[in-house]
Amino acid sequence: MVALLVAGSVSAMIVTQRARDEGPVAYNVALKTKPGRFRPCFRLTKDDTVDVAIVDASGGVVKMLAEGARLKGDETAHCFDWDGRADDGQFPPAGRYRLRLTLAEADRVATSGERLRIPAGGPPS
Repeated sequence: MVALLVAGSVSAMIVTQRARDEGPVAYNVALKTKPGRFRPCFRLTKDDTVDVAIVDASGGVVKMLAEGARLKGDETAHCFDWDGRADDGQFPPAGRYRLRLTLAEADRVATSGERLRIPAGGPPS
């Protein structure tokens, strides 16, 4: 049992180190709250085709903000307005949510370290 735990830990460290060596896929990530909406923004390090989603603590997609969007990887800030509603049209439970980027060409998925706090009933007015 201990050998399995050690092997699993070593494998996880190798995967984590490999991801670190590849560098970040996005920077200047900002999860802003505006009256009546949220405005997640970021910049990409390289051009790519990107899916942009808001995810809950378990990684489940709450809201898909963009699918297959071709975004530039330069000084361009990519921002998305979001009314705080989930894909089903309802407000998700109060809690902390993250921005997840899935980059097709880089074959990478990145989830923001910064969390967006969503109060009960959606964004503040």
